[in-house]
Amino acid sequence: MPFGYTPLDPLIVLLGTGMAIYFLGTRPLRLMAWLPAMLTLYFFIPFVTLLTMWQTVPLLLAGRALLKGRIQAHASAQLLLLFLLTVFIASAFYAVIMGADPTRAVIRAMYYAGVFAIMSFAYEMGRREECYELLLKGLVVFGTVLMIYGFYQIIAAYTGLPFRGILRGLNRAQAAFEGGFFRVNSLATEPKRLGYVMFVCAMACLFMIRFRSERARRLKWTSAGILVISLFTFAGSYFVAILLFSTVASVLYPSRATKYVLGIFGLVIVAMAAFPDLVLFDTIQEGVERRLNEVEVGLDGYKVYRQEFYAWDYLDNHPVAAIFGVGVGQYYEVFSKTYGIGAGISPYGALLPLNSNFLELVFDLGGIAAVVFYGAIGVLILALRRHGETFLCLALLFLTMQSVTILTLHFMVLFAGVGTGRLTLARQRSRRLQWAAPKPETHQPS
Repeated sequence: MPFGYTPLDPLIVLLGTGMAIYFLGTRPLRLMAWLPAMLTLYFFIPFVTLLTMWQTVPLLLAGRALLKGRIQAHASAQLLLLFLLTVFIASAFYAVIMGADPTRAVIRAMYYAGVFAIMSFAYEMGRREECYELLLKGLVVFGTVLMIYGFYQIIAAYTGLPFRGILRGLNRAQAAFEGGFFRVNSLATEPKRLGYVMFVCAMACLFMIRFRSERARRLKWTSAGILVISLFTFAGSYFVAILLFSTVASVLYPSRATKYVLGIFGLVIVAMAAFPDLVLFDTIQEGVERRLNEVEVGLDGYKVYRQEFYAWDYLDNHPVAAIFGVGVGQYYEVFSKTYGIGAGISPYGALLPLNSNFLELVFDLGGIAAVVFYGAIGVLILALRRHGETFLCLALLFLTMQSVTILTLHFMVLFAGVGTGRLTLARQRSRRLQWAAPKPETHQPS
């Protein structure tokens, strides 16, 4: 039996925010272990909007950056950051002054301020040796928690036990099913926003073996368990992202990734042959096919479920908006005025967000800024590969692919910040070694 908002929600948000304040005031590095959880857990305080930890903690980081008087970034990324900040400020001012919804513009501007602050903080901490291990530990522990509660949800859904469901505001909670199977959302907002978090946590378990070799078997089993539970999200976009990620990862790491990719596909084929009546694989296939059919039909469907269809149609008909955007947080009103009720805003007045970070960036900051941002992420992924940062490279690659169909921006900038910090650390280490190396003796002629 699913339940929703409880009096524990505000306590959890306040506790998490209080912990963030304590860490920032004592040892900020420790916050890196908790950030993935704080940017995922869906507990909220009903205050103006539904106030979550992924809103309060980034704002704390933004306040910290403001007090320091600077946003930190890798030297090669400073010009890029300045460009994105300029575009953001211009778009935010336009939305507040000229936009149809100034309140939403302010709320959305605070969100982007948090995004810049997360990247700056992650870069600052990423330049410290301990940061990488702390991040891995946090992901392993958080992934384990998500796996355990997800497993409990599956049991509770079929036995009538209480569990936290998919929350639809203050007064409504529901459970989702796909082909008779329960769709796990664990402690995230909904299934499609859980998959990418668990996938990154599963990868972290494998890379944690480098630091905890004596627990290698346990970490491998934990990784497998997290990955299996994540499949019960039955999110078509998640499965497509895994397929694309596996293909590209095999190109980037042909000797390493191919082994894992072929192994996983081999296990799937063996399982399908051994259990031909198992409908789990059929359910996954049907979910992916239904998503592809929705994309093919687009706005011609009897009912349009995806706001992305309105977005692509609007960009096709308004090339200026594709280049410069429509102002921070304004696409809801733009869709509603252009296509009517159900586009941007539901018949009940609720906002209907885009399930695509790329499209959100196009509408909020403009197509130029979106292309520049994703281009920079692509360059960073290749740089991480060259410098041997395999986990950060693969995690950022998967998050970037998933961001086309899901909102992963917080995690993207978190890993991008740590990645650029690690590159700076490697460069500093290389310089120290060069200075410490003995210089060749020179013989003076007698």
